[in-house]
Formats: sequence, structure tokens, C-alpha cells
Amino acid sequence: MTLNVVCAIIIQNNKILAAKRSKNMPHPGFWEFPGGKIEDGENEKDCLIREIKEELNCIISNIKPIKSFTYSYPDKNIILKPFICQLKNQIPIATEHEQIKWLALNELNTVDWLPADIEIKNYIQRIL
Repeated sequence: MTLNVVCAIIIQNNKILAAKRSKNMPHPGFWEFPGGKIEDGENEKDCLIREIKEELNCIISNIKPIKSFTYSYPDKNIILKPFICQLKNQIPIATEHEQIKWLALNELNTVDWLPADIEIKNYIQRIL
């Protein structure tokens, strides 16, 4: 099974938003870039806008795609499509995650990242 997933690299004041997966989610306790699965008939950008509204109660802007990544779990393959974006003057609220926090580039290695997001995190550290 292959899943197409989008995620948001939300940058504000030179920090990046990270979200900790709750105990109700697969892979609880790991940190990730917020986002989710693309639904049938949905384009990537619309999916990202919907997911960030659902997960953080925020509207995003300046949405720019970066390169895609793939990750294989034992039971599924993930095609991750990250986008660099910003919030439209709102404070994010963790509606699905256990916790969210802003991390400077040099702080990204201080949390335990979801395996599928590690390569994205490493790439972001190289390009920003």
C-alpha cells in the first residue's frame, strides 16, 4: 500500500513548528511536521490547507513545494510531499497532537522525529 501525504514546514520568526503525535495516533510520542493523507480527488495544496486547519486551527499562506521524499514502513510506503509555508497571523492550537512547539534550526535534533520525517528534517537543515 502506498499513501500520498503532505506536510507543512511552517516557518515563523526563524523557527519551525513541530507537532508531537498523541497516544490516539499511530506512532505516538514521535514529532512530525503537521499534515496528512491526500484524499481522493484532492490536490496537494488543498489537502495541506485542510489538514492545517483541522490540526492547528490555522490558515497557511506563501505555500511553496520542496522535493518529495519516500519512506517505507513494514506495512506501507509513504510518499511525503512537504511544503514550506507561513501562518496568517494566528496562534496554532494542537487539536489532534499532544503538543506543538517552535524549534530553531539548531534545535530540530532535540526531539524524537517520526522516522518518515527525519529525511525532511535533515533536508530543511541543509537548505535553510
